[in-house]
Amino acid sequence: MTKSLVIASCLTLAAILSSVAVAANTGGNKMEQAFRKADKDNDGTLTRDEAKALPRVAKNFDQIDTDKDGTVSLDEIYASAKKVAKEMEEQDKARFDAADKDHDGTLDRDEAKVFPRISQNFDKIDANKDGKVSQDEIKSYAKAQRSAKAATQ
Repeated sequence: MTKSLVIASCLTLAAILSSVAVAANTGGNKMEQAFRKADKDNDGTLTRDEAKALPRVAKNFDQIDTDKDGTVSLDEIYASAKKVAKEMEEQDKARFDAADKDHDGTLDRDEAKVFPRISQNFDKIDANKDGKVSQDEIKSYAKAQRSAKAATQ
């Protein structure tokens, strides 16, 4: 149960961070707009008090403030998001590799059982219908789900 909760939390955070990372490359995005709105003195950085308008930034302020100047810039937020996304990707790969008992780079239905969301959506994720899911198929499925969700918002 705890492992499932951790995986679900990681998938949720990955979705959030992926959208932040994508937004970092597109400009004029929601994060940038929210940042500018929170930046009351328009100096291009957020103080701890200004960051309260962005709860996730406020919660992780000290980790995001890499230059330790007491403020966070939009670049620091994006860099932090990318770092967390990379760490999560490495953790996901390690969990995938641990579940891949036959070390073939894919999960069959039995191996996928340790990941409830993957197991429940196995047929949808298995794009090439070979009875196995690869990390690329899982990522593609997750990306499609995020896109579909974003389209409905």
